[in-house]
Amino acid sequence: MKRVVRRVLLASISFAVCSCGGGPSGNGFGQGCNAQQGTTCQSLTVDGASRTYLLHVPSTFQKNSGALVIVLHGSGGNGLGMEIGTGFSSLADKEGFAVVYPDGLFESNGGQTNWAYFFNDFTDDVGFFRQLIGALQSSVQPDPKRIYVTGLSSGALMSYRLGVQLSDLVAGIGVVEGALFDQASVNSPPIPPAHAATSVLILHGDQDTTLPCCGAAGLASQDQTFGYWTGTSANNCSTFDTTAPLCDSEGNITSVVEKDATNCSGKTEVKFYKLVGGIHTWYTSPMDVAGQIPFNPDFNSTTGVTTTEILWNFFAAHPKL
Repeated sequence: MKRVVRRVLLASISFAVCSCGGGPSGNGFGQGCNAQQGTTCQSLTVDGASRTYLLHVPSTFQKNSGALVIVLHGSGGNGLGMEIGTGFSSLADKEGFAVVYPDGLFESNGGQTNWAYFFNDFTDDVGFFRQLIGALQSSVQPDPKRIYVTGLSSGALMSYRLGVQLSDLVAGIGVVEGALFDQASVNSPPIPPAHAATSVLILHGDQDTTLPCCGAAGLASQDQTFGYWTGTSANNCSTFDTTAPLCDSEGNITSVVEKDATNCSGKTEVKFYKLVGGIHTWYTSPMDVAGQIPFNPDFNSTTGVTTTEILWNFFAAHPKL
């Protein structure tokens, strides 16, 4: 499993790393940090270590009713890179939700920042996120039924772990170019059952060579990942808009571009969108234009047409019961 984890770590694509420095000191960032307008530098001590994050709370945010979205960078990235690269703060200003962009810790074996997703336990990131959510519930005061997590690449892998182990706190996760691990093929413990039901949105490019759509050694296919979330270990869904596979028996990508599971525990939903022609990245350009790459014919003004819009629209429609 470590070989698989390391391959994912080193191959992950993240937004440009923006260095800390030049900002006000005394906030846990050491030399200070850069932040976009309206975003503040914050820190939290967890197990004796300072954990840093950027926090964006728009003036339109309403305490006790506004949502909170946690956005996770890929390996080698940081929170500032995700804020700049995703445009989540601009959308938050428009829609009135708060956003937090945490920084992963430096992983000495990989030589870069990363997350402790399943089978990569170099630190207790699950404990960090539980403490972070608790701190933000006290300071920002979001609606506790409207807390969401999303991420790219290794941030997507961490989103899956939090969807399993912090599903008592998290209403939904949005996974951009991620996968669960196929533990049977590498003789590792199985992914544990989710603590509670949580809605799941999966966006995955069919040309992703880092985490292939149809799986690889030690990496679950998107069909297997969808099956975990819709099965009895997680949301126990009973209604499917299609049972057709995303990949055939020989590992070839099929023409299926969307899968949806409803009538799930806690009125959750599991949704998959294939990004036709898409690779291992976060798309900020519209994906509803036929002939352009990537494309999905189901994207429109209701679903949203960019990665960030699609995630937020899904989150907004899926509070925790």
